[in-house]
Amino acid sequence: MRHWPTPEAAYATAPSIISEIGRTFRGARDCLHGVQVREFWLRKAALLDRIALTDDDPVSGDAITCAVGAARRLMEIDHAAGLGPSGYADGPYTPDHPDSVREPRGYARQEYALWIRHH
Repeated sequence: MRHWPTPEAAYATAPSIISEIGRTFRGARDCLHGVQVREFWLRKAALLDRIALTDDDPVSGDAITCAVGAARRLMEIDHAAGLGPSGYADGPYTPDHPDSVREPRGYARQEYALWIRHH
């Protein structure tokens, strides 16, 4: 049984990677000033996951390392905020769930799929 949304399902309505790079870059400025920190890390984790999915060398690619790191940061933010199963309280896995800890990119996909549905 697959716990996480597939990349195709999670990112079906996502902006293009190039568009999302621009938004993430602009969002970094707001993040540094404490505005929309969760949204910044959520979008960054999803963007890096999408890039990692296109990496030609999935075993040693830097994109995977960056994607996992961003997803873990999102999990830390969600855990510290005491968010429920998701930022919208309707996802099955919390940031400290053993499956989330094992697969941080899956957690990021879950949260992105829920977030984009509400935007």
